[in-house]
Amino acid sequence: MQDGIPMSTTWFIAKEYLKRREIDFEEHGRKTFSVRPERHIETKVIEVFPGKDWITLTTRLMDLENLSAKGKENVYEKLLRANATLVEVNFGIDKKNCLMLRSAVPVTGISYDLFSCIYDAHITATKFFFEKMKDELLRE
Repeated sequence: MQDGIPMSTTWFIAKEYLKRREIDFEEHGRKTFSVRPERHIETKVIEVFPGKDWITLTTRLMDLENLSAKGKENVYEKLLRANATLVEVNFGIDKKNCLMLRSAVPVTGISYDLFSCIYDAHITATKFFFEKMKDELLRE
């Protein structure tokens, strides 16, 4: 326990895997890690949330607040198509109206290799978004 908060095994696993990958990260109250990707991608932070059943990676990609209704409909359609073709990652919209990328690693049967594959898929999908999807999403 630290500060009265029980630390989960999943939290230790996530921290160990991030260290093994030699990734710079910050800890936030034993609940989440903020990762600063070293590769050349536009996003600044990937949040890693170690939960009871999943380790979830999330990245805010774009604010959708100023899009018209037609523009949002266009974005939603393209995100659904992207979700149908990409593996291990999902695009979605959060409650702050930001386009998000989310990846989840099941804790059952977790291994370093599985975590690394999901992390790499998350980085690849982020790059894919900024290099191929973002400009197309903004066209109405």
